[in-house]
Amino acid sequence: MPEDFGTPATAVLERDGLRVHTFTAPATVLANSTHVLETPSALVVVDGQFIAPHAAAFRRYVDALGKPIARMYLSHAHVDHWFGIAAAFADVDVWAAEATIAALRRDGEAERAARAAQYGPLVPSQVVVPRHVAEPGVDTVDGVKHEIEVVTGAECDAQLLITLPDHGVTVAQDLVYSGTHVYLTRRMDRSLALLESLAGSASDVFLAGHGPVADRAELRRNADYLGYARDRLTGVSDPHAYRDALVAAFPDRACPQLLDICVPSLFADSAAPGTGHTEHGHIEHGHTEHGE
Repeated sequence: MPEDFGTPATAVLERDGLRVHTFTAPATVLANSTHVLETPSALVVVDGQFIAPHAAAFRRYVDALGKPIARMYLSHAHVDHWFGIAAAFADVDVWAAEATIAALRRDGEAERAARAAQYGPLVPSQVVVPRHVAEPGVDTVDGVKHEIEVVTGAECDAQLLITLPDHGVTVAQDLVYSGTHVYLTRRMDRSLALLESLAGSASDVFLAGHGPVADRAELRRNADYLGYARDRLTGVSDPHAYRDALVAAFPDRACPQLLDICVPSLFADSAAPGTGHTEHGHIEHGHTEHGE
């Protein structure tokens, strides 16, 4: 296992008194993106990175801003989003959808232990279950309005969607993949409908769960990807051929290991329509491996 997993990239977007910080891991570690919404007196943090070193670096970045964390949101119950909270933000109050909290209580330790057996100290030593339910509705932090929705039946059973309507910013996380391959389930029609809804919204900045900040053009590219993936799946029986076809069709998109994680479940006997979920959590060690 290599000692160096690279240095995350940072980007800052200024918009009407709001500073949006995006902290993105290297593509070898799924290009996970976590975000900070900075206002004059407070911070809102979204997700915590995947591996412990990047989570620690993200916490140092957040602390260097010198403002209190008013909210920390866990967008959904995939390990590449909550491991970093357990590793570096265990002292911070966290909000999540009720279904996400239930999933971590039910499965969190088994998921943590399985990855710890694979990746050792890159994985947190504990599970941190969010203490607060993020209820759908409007929340105001430091004078900034946050419209909170809980999206169901897409990539994950429950995902937060947070829109700042006065700033044209939507925190979409894994509802949008920016410049990377897309994590696929048999719920592609649902994901396509959500992308169409986002593209028709008043927002023009979309914070993705993987890759840099996205715009409406990237939403269209996501839709094109999902449409191709859905159509190509029909009548195909070989998961490796399907995965390779996606890589060939979209050669400029990063993180093909996302396909190594999700594609096998599309072909599993148990993957009935509307299901097909494999937990994120694969670290590439200098090459792409099929399967987890």
